[in-house]
Amino acid sequence: MRQIHLVAISILINFTLNAQKIDTLDIENYQIKTLKISEKIDEISSLEITDGFYWGQNDSGGEPELYKISSATGKIIQTVKITNAKNRDWEELAMSDQYFFIGEFGNNNGNRTDLSVFYFPISELNSDKETISVEVQKIEFSYPEQKDFNPGNRKTNFDCEAMFYYNGKLHLFTKEWQNLATTHYTLEVRPGKQEAKKVETFKTNYMVTGATVDTNPISNTHGFYLIGYTKDGFGFISGFSLPKNGNDLLFSDKLNKFSLPLGFTAQVGQIEGIAIKPDKPSVICYSNEDFKFKTFHVEQSVQCIHSLAE
Repeated sequence: MRQIHLVAISILINFTLNAQKIDTLDIENYQIKTLKISEKIDEISSLEITDGFYWGQNDSGGEPELYKISSATGKIIQTVKITNAKNRDWEELAMSDQYFFIGEFGNNNGNRTDLSVFYFPISELNSDKETISVEVQKIEFSYPEQKDFNPGNRKTNFDCEAMFYYNGKLHLFTKEWQNLATTHYTLEVRPGKQEAKKVETFKTNYMVTGATVDTNPISNTHGFYLIGYTKDGFGFISGFSLPKNGNDLLFSDKLNKFSLPLGFTAQVGQIEGIAIKPDKPSVICYSNEDFKFKTFHVEQSVQCIHSLAE
């Protein structure tokens, strides 16, 4: 257990979203409980939580595998091998009541024409075996607004590392290296090719690396959340209430918003995934890759945010 002490106090005071003032929370009012996880997933790029277990996977160049992680020890207790897909750049996981989704859409160079989401029935995970194999179905998609497929490394606005399932659709949030915003797209859950539908763009002032949603109306974390970092490596979580009419416009001016600055990468690691742990009360958890820079080293972990009152 540890507390993070921030050095960029001005960011705490002045951070804005979409040119409007929002509530800014102070990490000093919370405790961060950190669980080191297996070195095999030192490039964990997402986080899902179900039945008291964490799920994650490595990103670019990793094995085409998902890992079920003990929330008590951080050890991998099950490996799910995807037999009919490669891991070019898996960046996000999501779940519905029926399916497990894998976002194969990392696109730092902005040149990919093979963006996709894999999915398979969650029921296939009902096994006590340490290693199981599954086949996936494939959603292939493109952004109809993208015209430039050669912008250069980390210069594209059509990278993506964030996704969740909500209202019968997949919701994707772009990682925009130039605009420091996120564009919200939706996909239908059906195999084959489709164009992602642009819904809205929201000025985050940081690059979004993960997303999650809690649809339980009586949960203390009811709403949706984005996580990411600025170009100089300062991490943020942003929270939003869900629209009461259930439509796809998630960034309405009428919705409540908050920002929680987390600290620099040298303090919290390279933050990539976010999920809700349904304790009582529920808590927000996030995953970070192993990060080394000069004298700084933050090992791969899952970190959960708790109130000091707990």
